[in-house]
Amino acid sequence: MKCRSIQKKFSAYQDRELKPREQEEVSRHLLSCQSCREQYEKIERVWQTLGELGEIRPGPWFYRQLVRKIKEPREQGLLQALQRVFQSLRAPAIASIILLIGILAGTYFGNILVQFDFLPFQHKPVNYSQGKTLFSSLGVFDPVPSGTLADGYLRLVSYTESDSR
Repeated sequence: MKCRSIQKKFSAYQDRELKPREQEEVSRHLLSCQSCREQYEKIERVWQTLGELGEIRPGPWFYRQLVRKIKEPREQGLLQALQRVFQSLRAPAIASIILLIGILAGTYFGNILVQFDFLPFQHKPVNYSQGKTLFSSLGVFDPVPSGTLADGYLRLVSYTESDSR
């Protein structure tokens, strides 16, 4: 048998749970293999040390608390489920979720305000004369070089019938 398969049987060998034939194979292997014998001796020392430990006796309140917790009905409310979820998440993840909820809510309510004309600064459709004034007033800021696309657009917007004569 190979060392690996023998090492897998160490616990069962120690507890005498193997069939007699397998028990004998493991014994023979331990006599002939130094590394497996050393490993088995380490396991034996651990079990001996554990056996020397005294019994740990719980306090008198332990059993009462255990029975009370077993009998206590578990409440599976939505609030408790959310608390467990948020406790498991880290602070950056929670902040990201709150930010996402804020953006979505802001977008939703912003669309409602625009749709029902609640905003006082909402732009109304511009008629021709207002557009002409708007575009001609842009010339105050920067002179538009002649021959450019912007110059052509401004001339088109500011065109009147008197310009054609």
